[in-house]
Amino acid sequence: MDIIRSTYSFAFSSHSRLSRWLLCPLLFAEAFLCTLIIKKVPYTEIDWKAYMEQVAQYQAGERDYALIKGGTGPLVYPAGHVYIYSFLSDLTHQGADIVAAQYLFMGLYLATLAMVFMVYREARAPVYILPLLALSKRLHSIYLLRLFNDPFSIFLLFAAIYCWQKRQWTLGSVAYSLSVGVKMNTLLALPAVAVIYLLACGRDKAIKQAVIMAQIQFLLGTPFLGSAPKSYITKAFEFSRQFMFKWTVNWRFVGEKTFLSREFSLGLLAVHAVLLFGFIVTRWKKPSQRSFTSFLSLLLDPATGLEDHQISQRVSPRYILTSVLTANAIGMLCARSLHYQFYSWLAWGAPYLLWRSGLGPLWVAGLWAAQEWAWNVYPSTNESSGAVVGVLALMVVGSWWGSRGEVEEGVDQLEEDEESGSEDEGAGAEGRKTK
Repeated sequence: MDIIRSTYSFAFSSHSRLSRWLLCPLLFAEAFLCTLIIKKVPYTEIDWKAYMEQVAQYQAGERDYALIKGGTGPLVYPAGHVYIYSFLSDLTHQGADIVAAQYLFMGLYLATLAMVFMVYREARAPVYILPLLALSKRLHSIYLLRLFNDPFSIFLLFAAIYCWQKRQWTLGSVAYSLSVGVKMNTLLALPAVAVIYLLACGRDKAIKQAVIMAQIQFLLGTPFLGSAPKSYITKAFEFSRQFMFKWTVNWRFVGEKTFLSREFSLGLLAVHAVLLFGFIVTRWKKPSQRSFTSFLSLLLDPATGLEDHQISQRVSPRYILTSVLTANAIGMLCARSLHYQFYSWLAWGAPYLLWRSGLGPLWVAGLWAAQEWAWNVYPSTNESSGAVVGVLALMVVGSWWGSRGEVEEGVDQLEEDEESGSEDEGAGAEGRKTK
């Protein structure tokens, strides 16, 4: 009976961190599965050749984004994408060695899994949601059989989250800016990131971190900004980009006429703004323990002394992860068009957000399965697109409901860590005391 209780507590409790020894068998099993997929499942060409054609032009000396094109169209990603795929081109004989590229992406997949595991561990996520990270057919396809660029930006985003959870703010700024410098989808998290920096660092330090992020973007784009700045800015960060109805995964059920209408686009933008505002007012400002207007006053009159320290301490690892993932989910819910590779934006955080909703394990697993099914229906149908939007909406609502006591939980966890001594920081803290 004690064994059963211990096993149940181990799998479902959020009061203790995930044991690190779980990571090795998880990675080993995934490495075996990934190798099997590469060997047994045919590779599908979508964007890889176009990426290689584009970077070949960059390597030949072209620096005008308007003139860099591939089989699928012009180059529409920031400079970080160009540098990464130039490196991959060199490692794969200008893209000809697809198998080598697949194994490189397998390494990226395993590195992302390890990073997400550590992020979950810091947020005290329960063990039972871990298998949901490794069971996605669509996610394996995106990494191993499609070779899209989204996985690079997502790895850097989770690296940034881990740095923020460990209160390494400058490293987090670098990782986050590099993520945006690969693909601008991670800008969806920016509203939550801004609130986190304001509360954890204070106004002045937050501004310094924003400057660091901007400097990194400038450094990444320097070769192109020096030659054709307008082309780089308008192509690499093309906010007005239109997507075709036939490829959409999410809003197909509204019909093509509605999908393409300006009213629908503006409506989604308005909902996006309302949801972000609602979360800021009711959830994300909570570490400040101020009214909304008083919270806004931190921009003009920053907290000092004890209050500043207390606000910063309430920005817990769980609060950070929940806020960033929720901002991303809100952005995806309100996006007019999602494509299949965009599932990598969602899949790594979905188990956590479903758990944070407060729903039981069966509901979490069921909603995850519905989401997985919907993203594997090709081409999308009214039913599958409805499921995509429905689960995303439930994640957002569930995150709002489940995070109502998150700040208090986070403070309790920080106090427990200080009493017991963190495995990661104990030695460093002792060293600092000695100094």
